[in-house]
Amino acid sequence: MLMGVLLLALAAPADAAWRSVKPESGAGSACLSVKKHDYQYTRLDASEPMLLEVRGPRRVKIITRYLFGPDDSDTGSYTLRVLMDGEEVLRRTYTSGVLTSVTRCGEGGEVAALRRSTLRVPTGSHHLQVFAEPAGSGQVAARAYREVKRAKVKDVAYAPEQYRAVAQLQFASGTISTYYHFDADAPLGFAVTGPTTLKVYTRLDFDHTMNGAQNYSLELLRDGESVNTYHYHATKLSAAAYIERPDILPGDRKLLRINVPRGRHRFELRCVRPEACGIAAQIRIPDADVKPR
Repeated sequence: MLMGVLLLALAAPADAAWRSVKPESGAGSACLSVKKHDYQYTRLDASEPMLLEVRGPRRVKIITRYLFGPDDSDTGSYTLRVLMDGEEVLRRTYTSGVLTSVTRCGEGGEVAALRRSTLRVPTGSHHLQVFAEPAGSGQVAARAYREVKRAKVKDVAYAPEQYRAVAQLQFASGTISTYYHFDADAPLGFAVTGPTTLKVYTRLDFDHTMNGAQNYSLELLRDGESVNTYHYHATKLSAAAYIERPDILPGDRKLLRINVPRGRHRFELRCVRPEACGIAAQIRIPDADVKPR
């Protein structure tokens, strides 16, 4: 058997990227509605498989759901079989209960929670046959996905339009980074076109007499409305200093991710705790999302 080259993995890495694979044939289709979105599945049975052609090396993910028949109880059971190039490489039995949040599009009948199988396909072009053998009177529906390379996202600096002052932070290694200072009276302000995701790195200002750790809170506003308030616990760094402000020391860096919806939006980041706080910030944006201002 080919189990040495085609591996069943119950839990794929969270950072994997997947694209759906259109079957060459199957035992019919089934439309399932999940959270108000309709998805097309391929029906499986013991005699007519779902046929897939996949070029490796890559992983293939197969998700399956049991479609309850009229004589079934509230638990569905089936055996999933996968053949690669005519040789069986997977046989696994699944049992799952009714999931009320999933329905059949315009049809009656109950649907079970999904089950996942991830297969590693070796180099070259391979034909997969996916069968299901239900234990009850129902059927099994499946969707297939192939792993694709996730494009590496390159972040670049994004300068705000509103801030208190520009600050150059120098580390013991000699590296210098540009930050933008803001405080309770002069918030950090910037406009950006979405959809995109910003990374905002912040550092709390410490003077030399302050304790080595402090809490601070930041409020984010989008188009004049409060989005959220974020709370951080900062530790004073002694191996870095602001060139223009030797009287203050930076805190350790904290990350805030901002999901920007479609369209042009104006953001403000305000320090709301402590009352007399100073913050240094850097903004990063995916290079592909930089648009003319």
